Amino acid sequence: MALKGPAVRSPRKPVATRLVARESPPPHVTASADFVVDASVSAAWFLPDEATDYTRAALHATATSAVWVPTLWLPEMANLLHGAQRRRRITAAQRAELAAAANGLRLQVCREPVSLLTLDALATDHALTVYDACYLELALRRRLPLATLDQALLKAMQHCGVPAAVLPA
Repeated sequence: MALKGPAVRSPRKPVATRLVARESPPPHVTASADFVVDASVSAAWFLPDEATDYTRAALHATATSAVWVPTLWLPEMANLLHGAQRRRRITAAQRAELAAAANGLRLQVCREPVSLLTLDALATDHALTVYDACYLELALRRRLPLATLDQALLKAMQHCGVPAAVLPA
């Protein structure tokens, strides 16, 4: 599944959230530098009760910047949506609508192979999940800042010299 091409949109607005990154960002949001975004930030794009100014700015940046994710992001977001439906936070119809909206986001999905040894070392050295190590590895390899809300990942980023993505509030 590729995150290219427009989302299939129904005439009504999504009930669970509004993914508006393909529209013009608000006037206070300016084009920012490219960055990697992790699941802790992008999950809030689909679960509005988790949204913050930072997560909304990251979503708007997808319209003007190259926002990178590892291929892991695709199953992580699918799992997030299925879990939200299972916990009755969203309905099946909302899940399908949000999946279509996610598919229409302008994200750069990095499909380059990553060494298992690299991921293992990053996870071990920084007490991260291997999932979080995927985002850190991508930021290191592409020399990009990383947008995350995860405290362990923020600590690992400091240790590795990966800057946090600075997004307009």
